[in-house]
Amino acid sequence: MDIAMTLFICTVFSYIAAEIQILINPVNLPENMLPGTQLSRAYDKDVAGRADAYHFLNKTKDFIIDASSGVITSTKVFNYETDPRRFLLIVDTGGLVRHVLTVNVIDVPEPPDCTADSRFSSGTATLEIDEDSPLFQPIYRVTATDEDSSNGDRLMYSIESQLSGPKKGANAFGVDSISGIVSLRGNDPLDFDAGYHVFQLALRATDTTGLFCQGTLIIKIRNINDEKPQFVPFLLNTINVTEKKPVGEIIARVKATDRDEDSSITYSFRTQQEMFGLDPLRGTITLLQPLNLDNPNNPKTYSLEIEARDNGNNTSTYMFTVFVENADDPIICDPSFSTAAGVSLSVPENVPPFAFIYIILAQDPDPGQEIEFLVLNSSVNTTDYFALDSYNGVISKTTEPVLDYEKNPKHFQIVVAVRNRGAVSLESCTGTITINIRNVNDESPILTYIPDAPINIDENLPVGTKLVKLTATDRDIGDSVRYEFLGTQKEFSVNEDSGEVKIAYPLDYEDATTPHSWVLYFRVYDNGRVHSTTGTLTVILQDVNDNIPQCTKDIYIIELPENIPVETLLVSLTCTDEDGTVPNNKISYHLIIDTFANETFTLMNNELKIGPAHLDYDNAIFAGMHFKYTLFVKVSDEGSPILSTIITIIIRVSRINELNPTGTTSAFTFNILENSPVDTLVGKIIFTDADWPFNNIKYTIAGGNLGSPPKFYIEPDTGMIKLLDSLDREIEAKYKIVVRITDLDNDALPDPLRQRTGTAQVTVNVLNINDESPVCNPPHLETQIYSSIKIPFIQLNCSDKDSPQEQLSYSIVGGNTNNQFTLWRPGVDPPSLTTTQNFQHDAFQGIQEPLTFQLLIEVTDELGGNKASQLSATTTVIVHVFPWTTTQPTSSTKTTATTITTSILMKISYYWSPDSWFPAVLTLTGVLFLLCLYAVAWCLFKDAPSTSRFFPHCHKHQQSLPTLTTNETGQIPRRHENFLTSDPEPKTKPYLLPGNHQ
Repeated sequence: MDIAMTLFICTVFSYIAAEIQILINPVNLPENMLPGTQLSRAYDKDVAGRADAYHFLNKTKDFIIDASSGVITSTKVFNYETDPRRFLLIVDTGGLVRHVLTVNVIDVPEPPDCTADSRFSSGTATLEIDEDSPLFQPIYRVTATDEDSSNGDRLMYSIESQLSGPKKGANAFGVDSISGIVSLRGNDPLDFDAGYHVFQLALRATDTTGLFCQGTLIIKIRNINDEKPQFVPFLLNTINVTEKKPVGEIIARVKATDRDEDSSITYSFRTQQEMFGLDPLRGTITLLQPLNLDNPNNPKTYSLEIEARDNGNNTSTYMFTVFVENADDPIICDPSFSTAAGVSLSVPENVPPFAFIYIILAQDPDPGQEIEFLVLNSSVNTTDYFALDSYNGVISKTTEPVLDYEKNPKHFQIVVAVRNRGAVSLESCTGTITINIRNVNDESPILTYIPDAPINIDENLPVGTKLVKLTATDRDIGDSVRYEFLGTQKEFSVNEDSGEVKIAYPLDYEDATTPHSWVLYFRVYDNGRVHSTTGTLTVILQDVNDNIPQCTKDIYIIELPENIPVETLLVSLTCTDEDGTVPNNKISYHLIIDTFANETFTLMNNELKIGPAHLDYDNAIFAGMHFKYTLFVKVSDEGSPILSTIITIIIRVSRINELNPTGTTSAFTFNILENSPVDTLVGKIIFTDADWPFNNIKYTIAGGNLGSPPKFYIEPDTGMIKLLDSLDREIEAKYKIVVRITDLDNDALPDPLRQRTGTAQVTVNVLNINDESPVCNPPHLETQIYSSIKIPFIQLNCSDKDSPQEQLSYSIVGGNTNNQFTLWRPGVDPPSLTTTQNFQHDAFQGIQEPLTFQLLIEVTDELGGNKASQLSATTTVIVHVFPWTTTQPTSSTKTTATTITTSILMKISYYWSPDSWFPAVLTLTGVLFLLCLYAVAWCLFKDAPSTSRFFPHCHKHQQSLPTLTTNETGQIPRRHENFLTSDPEPKTKPYLLPGNHQ
């Protein structure tokens, strides 16, 4: 019958379970799917068509199920990175079986988001920097976010385009591909004065799937006044001023220029001047005092030093000399000599020596002063052919050389000055005498200019650069000269007409096919190549620092473990400079490093090593740097200007599991009550691991006394030990557990063999709870005694699993008529039953049937403990009492059958705690009671002579003694017995337990 019923129930349950169907289970729901998307459908043919047939047993706001159709839809847009990734929905149709629908949220790649800086994403992000801003200093950081970053997605930053204006083509900025920090990289220098006023950068953030976001950064360059004013010098750094110059007139004007835009210049004397004034804005110098040389205190020369200062406080100085010219009374000369073009003479080329040519007529109106005639200027070789008598002004032909029209100029001009002899003043009058010579054509070309010293030129000068201009003349009338190189010269060319020598081929000092010096042979010839002249020109090529150092690699990416020893060589840089001479090709290395890595790396010459500090992967700051160092090595030559290149070294550090998990102690002790429910927290073990990621440890129970089945389990990520099964202190009072603590993911590549562990010894003490009632064995006793017995006749056998014998109390709670039995307990063992000797022996004489007592004894644990938690049990003892007689009962005597019943005793204890006012009331009541007692004694003993002094008579007032009433039995009530009666024979019963009296 039972087997058939079981099969029937299983068949019904299987039938009901088969009726609920989920069309799609599990459901994979892509994130960002719009709300209302139909995910699946539940179907139960037994409830199909009902209005309220389907519902979720567990509450959820994210999904709904149509009550009538069973269609399951979503109510919101899910985010894989922030929402739970799995939902379990229990579909219920009112039957005995439910069905679980699993919904998995699927990740969908999402593009990065650059809208954290709205101006950047909209193309209006603008900042300004000075044109002298330092290299590699962060000026902007691209802020982009990617919701897929929690799944390992990373962003890479790049510059898509870089525009400059108004001058185009500059490439001055770069962006760190990892951090997105924009900085000045130095590929092209920032120079506002060169036309670089603004830059527009198109920056892009790209994730690993190729999705990106982009924005625009506009960088404006602020002009810095960094150029010094430059003076336009005077000829020979001198100016001449006549002593007759009027005071207040301008004698000169200084001028300085500044490359800086919108720069204004002010002028000032470096030292205080009394003779001259200076306009600070225009730079004009005016005369403040007369320059009269007749005054012996006035010098003939003045040295002036002027300072030019722009509005950026940049200064430069210029020093020049002012010469004061003497101004005497003018000498009177022949007007034809001193005016217009002067005197023109015609002299044949064969004029004889000492021949008279011309006499200059002049006189000094100043009395007593003699005049002299001086040649101020003359044409080429004029003084070789003609002589001027300084006393009388006569011009004559010299003896040598002979005049030759082809060799000498056609015309000779002599500028003669007439001045006072011995005076310091300049000439008073001047005149020009032109001597015309007639010519004969018979001369060859003559070189008039050719460099005496070698010409030094720098390499890389542009083709067409002019080196020198050769000059030659032909004294023949109407004849011209031409220039050409002797032999083939590809590096240089000479202009046939002008004689200009120029560079014709690019010159590279480092090119092995290019000589470093040349001796150029050239020829000058006249028309028809009748006459010619040759010469040489030496050219020396100078090395220029035009090659930056070149290295085998521009970027190094190194991966190394964090425990690599100090002084380990990381990389040996190999760089060369193609310049041909020292110091242009002498290179040096300089490590550019931040403060965090300052003590971690050392660059000696071209070798980068670890030290003096060790690598430390386990650092929160280093974690913010993505566990990598970015170092820059600047490789520079020693030429002028210094050229350099930057090498980037990226060092990625991998973590090494170096440290064992440690705890505050290796032994833990916890206490737990034996009646604690399952999943109660027993205690928590706290260990730490200093390897990164910090405290990433797992707790497992490795052994010990766990009980069977196991009583405890430990949460692997928190170290909290919780109760797995119910405890019973009476079975096991203490558990010893060994917990193993294992670190996780502390190596770059997980290696179970290298995991570090620690152990902890855990002691769990189970605290006792009174949950076991006393038990008597056997639960019922039956015995026979004679009425005259006076010793204990039977001992109880009771025990309690969670209470010792001394904490058990015993009392007779039923069947003890006239208190004829009591319990006798001399120690801690269970008591024995004995009589109180109240039997009337005569009453039993002649009685054949015994008297039977059925005693109910209560056993209570926790003696002296909390009464609310005490537990009790009862046992029944049946005692057959036979009267004392000499005749023993025969075996044929039939004993009345006794039915043994078990009584259940319910005992309610009430406890009372007085309020604070009760002691005061109790004290007052006690005082009143004493007064009443005294009044009663006064009434009783006031007339006794021996006590009259204690109870004086009161004549004014008398108080009647209250009468005592009796009850229906004629006895005084017990409330009066308390103080009017006493027990003349107090009954003391040693070893009697509480509760034995009725």
